[in-house]
Amino acid sequence: MATTTRVPQTIDAYLANVTDPAAKKTLTALRTQLRKLLPKATETISYQMPAFKVDGDLVAGFAFFKKHCGFYPGSGSVVPALKSELEGYTTSKGGVTFPPDEPLPAKLVKKLVQTRLAEIATRAKKPAAAKKSAVAKKALITERITDAAVKEATGRDWKAWMRALDKAGAAGLTHKQLAALVGREVESGWWQQSIAVAYEQARGKRVVGETAATGFQVGVVRTLPMTTPELWEWVTTQPERWLGPGATLKAEVGGRYEAPKRRGAPGVRGEVRVVKPGQRLRMTWETDGWKKPATLQLTVTPKTKGASLHVHMEKLPDAEVREAMRERWSKVLAQVA
Repeated sequence: MATTTRVPQTIDAYLANVTDPAAKKTLTALRTQLRKLLPKATETISYQMPAFKVDGDLVAGFAFFKKHCGFYPGSGSVVPALKSELEGYTTSKGGVTFPPDEPLPAKLVKKLVQTRLAEIATRAKKPAAAKKSAVAKKALITERITDAAVKEATGRDWKAWMRALDKAGAAGLTHKQLAALVGREVESGWWQQSIAVAYEQARGKRVVGETAATGFQVGVVRTLPMTTPELWEWVTTQPERWLGPGATLKAEVGGRYEAPKRRGAPGVRGEVRVVKPGQRLRMTWETDGWKKPATLQLTVTPKTKGASLHVHMEKLPDAEVREAMRERWSKVLAQVA
């Protein structure tokens, strides 16, 4: 049956629902400190947890789970930057967790907030075009795979492959034909595809993040402090945590899900196509304003310390939407950690 869980709409309501005395005391004190550190911030509920935003940017969020509290600076860069200061704590890229009866030291909270504010200030000074260029450059295959690696595996470095393929008339070939052309010299299917895509990117035939079979796609993965069964239950019974307030989900083949439209976010709905209990959920992703539905897949995988959740989307309409989805899912997973 469809699952609906009432999500607190204010921080006061959230704290009122915390039944663990130590957790309530700790989070209330943390909220008081954040008010002093961020006097101009907006207090809100973001991704179903208390959050402080400054000019629309999430600067600090906190939550209580079954056995621990969590602090989330709203960025995947802050916690890694403070690795030495956070030694001894359980951390993920997006947050730090701690026992309810052992609050984060005030100095550490202040450092986390200051680091996040500094990051926002630095980002504001960086031109938007430069940001997009940096993202695209990092995502290019020729930037991710070194000349030495491709030469060792295939006998040519990237420049040599570009020249050879240009000479062979590859600019006029389809992706399948291009991969077959590379396959005359390279046995590995993986290298055939990598070289073909690298050539298409270099010659402007393919935008970074676009594939021949599935169009624009994006994937985000994070290892979380849960067991595999706990994470699967979270995905299938708490859709409001990853789809948004008021979301419903019938986690069975042919079942429907829906998240209502809210301020700043369009409505989304779709049909569940594949369910492998405890492992994978695959569904269509239909949102307001899109001509064709995309595909969303959530995969749960056991890890040595917890379980990972891999969110993958295919058939996205364009590169801009791809980056928006990357940001959306990165934030969702950061709040779960």
